[in-house]
Amino acid sequence: MSTILSSAIVDSAKGSVDTYIASIGTLNGQLEGIINTLTGSNFVGDASLGYKDFYTNKVLPAITENLTEQSTSLTASIKSMLDNIQQQLLNTVDPQLGDNNRNQGGSGNTATA
Repeated sequence: MSTILSSAIVDSAKGSVDTYIASIGTLNGQLEGIINTLTGSNFVGDASLGYKDFYTNKVLPAITENLTEQSTSLTASIKSMLDNIQQQLLNTVDPQLGDNNRNQGGSGNTATA
């Protein structure tokens, strides 16, 4: 079954990306709270510092810079691609083109001899 790509589909996809970004932010906040609780109470010493350092220097940059950062991340690239599809493909098509194609020989396509 074929599907015709429409602006509504692209808008829905962009909304899904925004929802994904928000979910990642929420989950990261929960994870950060767990890390802070864990490393701030019974888990102390070099292992605790190493664990927190790993989260701060490896996990957090992967989530923010690579995944959810607004200008250079994967999700930013996906949103940019969707914007380009919408602007360059969907919003540039002549809205009367379909009608003209369906009604060949109609008032818009008069031939003169």
